[in-house]
Amino acid sequence: TPDPWVAEWEAMKAAAAAEGELIAFLCCGFGSRIGDFIGEAETALGIDIVNSTGSSRQQWAKVEAEREAGVYSLDIWTGGLNTSNNRLLPGGALGDLRSLLVNPEVLDESLWYEGEHFWGDFEEKKFVFVYGGNASLAEITYNTDLLDPTEITSYADLLDPKYKGKIIARDPREAGTSQSTALYYLLMGEEFLQKLLIDQEVVITSDGRQAAEQLALGKYAMCLFACTQEVQAAREDGLPVQEDFPHGMVEGSRLSAGGNTLMAVANPPNPASQKLFVNWFLGKEGQAWWQRVDTSHSLRADIGTEGVTPLSIRQEGATYLSFERDPEFQTKLNESLEAVGRILAGK
Repeated sequence: TPDPWVAEWEAMKAAAAAEGELIAFLCCGFGSRIGDFIGEAETALGIDIVNSTGSSRQQWAKVEAEREAGVYSLDIWTGGLNTSNNRLLPGGALGDLRSLLVNPEVLDESLWYEGEHFWGDFEEKKFVFVYGGNASLAEITYNTDLLDPTEITSYADLLDPKYKGKIIARDPREAGTSQSTALYYLLMGEEFLQKLLIDQEVVITSDGRQAAEQLALGKYAMCLFACTQEVQAAREDGLPVQEDFPHGMVEGSRLSAGGNTLMAVANPPNPASQKLFVNWFLGKEGQAWWQRVDTSHSLRADIGTEGVTPLSIRQEGATYLSFERDPEFQTKLNESLEAVGRILAGK
């Protein structure tokens, strides 16, 4: 008996082929090999994929302005929970992703981490699908010539006077860094952040690449708040930096979604291509390829760990702090951003 899913898949591909393309904003969780991923997706789906570039903040400003003018130019968005829950959802930019899922190996929740789908929109659970979950031993990247990581076993060690003026950081108030901000706030509190950011004279930049370059040049020993992707690129270029801390902090290790969430944009210009992409990308083939390209750990439990950075692999039986699965996380995230806003107001 023919598998009805095979026939449905071929029909979806034919409908997408008639549209010819997918317009996507593939942000944050695709790494420097995003071109490789797009090439693989185009081959698998038989359509062209046009990726809109820029930061999530820049992209949202563009989309918001377009939608106010009645222009709908985007099919897919990937990015972090802060942007999705504070901008895209309130702005009415997201469509019902859950209704698009028809691939049996996507719908089977037993094939996902802890036997369930992880929806980033806690109330309705249909707009923001979290597909990545890296084990994060510590939210610290560093210059290997200037820092001995064995000297830091607790986040409290960052307050050691010898690190004063030796730390650069991404702006903790911005989208893309906010989850790291929440980690520091929820684990250590506002007083700790005050001492860290002000007393330790942390240098703050909005440019992740600039932060990684300054770290590699030896001007700073550490980079905090989501410097990982840029530092990884610098390490791959042979520079003396490391994005993975070799051990966890005594306060605990985090399971991080990072920028690895998938959203279907409402009123897409290419609805058939949108549906085809989400069912391929969240399936075994799409997630296995993304995992190899990005070196992050997918929340799919049936694809192994090929290509994943060893320190990002979730260990069986380990307990991780997973703030993002807390229904109150968005409220706590906002509290953390308000706290750093107060701290940095006079900086």
